[in-house]
Amino acid sequence: MKKVLRFVTLAAAMLMLACPLRAGFPLHRLGGVDPVVYYGASQALEKGSDSRMAVIYIHGWGGGTATGENPCNLQNALGDAIVIAPQFPRRMVMESKGVTEDGRAVWNDSWSKDLTKPGVPDDDWRGGGDANGTTLSSYDVIDAILAKLSDKKLFPKMKRVVLAGFSAGGQFVGRYVAVGKGEVRKGIRMVYVAMSPSTDLLPDDDVIWHYGLKGRPRYSRSLSREQIMANLHSRFCLHGCGDKDVLDKSLDMTPAAMMQGRNRYLRYLHFQEVVNADPKWKKKVTFYTFEGLGHDSAKAYATPFLLRYMKKK
Repeated sequence: MKKVLRFVTLAAAMLMLACPLRAGFPLHRLGGVDPVVYYGASQALEKGSDSRMAVIYIHGWGGGTATGENPCNLQNALGDAIVIAPQFPRRMVMESKGVTEDGRAVWNDSWSKDLTKPGVPDDDWRGGGDANGTTLSSYDVIDAILAKLSDKKLFPKMKRVVLAGFSAGGQFVGRYVAVGKGEVRKGIRMVYVAMSPSTDLLPDDDVIWHYGLKGRPRYSRSLSREQIMANLHSRFCLHGCGDKDVLDKSLDMTPAAMMQGRNRYLRYLHFQEVVNADPKWKKKVTFYTFEGLGHDSAKAYATPFLLRYMKKK
């Protein structure tokens, strides 16, 4: 019995050394993109791995300068999966965190200049906007990571890639499902997880981008409605929300957002109705209600159902 306990203790210690609980990943520079973009991971993608699964973790609205504990804890929970946390910093967040400007890509400068314009600006990272002063979309970053994970020399056994986000990260994922390239090599299954977004993307040509399809940013501007619907009809996505996620803290309160409901949970229910009205879309979407959960990403990512979904769906 002592030998068993000693082995379990040693195994746990080794896991914590690889990715200490309640700690962040080191940051690495993403190759193949310009300007500089950083991502958090236990090791650089260029080192490769025999892992069969990868999770691309998208941070929330106040993230983008450090990885925090969620990706690391997710790494521990998923065992040998690779967790990658790309960074999409806003200048306001960098300033609040004391991060020096170092030439890295920065998004959402327009938010500090003119918030009276309708719709979401072209530099908003959540919807594939370009980094300020560049033609580098936040979705280009995901495409570059997918290209790395699809490199058979680096990841010969890769079988599953999950793009997952909560809150602002959930908004990012929900829109990437619709307009992102999502290209991986044959034999890799892509799965998407969009949790507790402030708003959902509705396939309405007459509603402004971020809420509908009108006026999309550069990355997705050339896509037709038919192409967007084909993406939604072919990509597996879990949409989740806590049934206690009913407060208005950090909630989009614009008229277009309020048309979807007065809080995240009601917007989630409304989105279910939209999806379920489309038989093809309905087949690809799983809805999961986190019972008793408010706006809490750590608890959502630790849910056994979510961990099983990411592994097996």
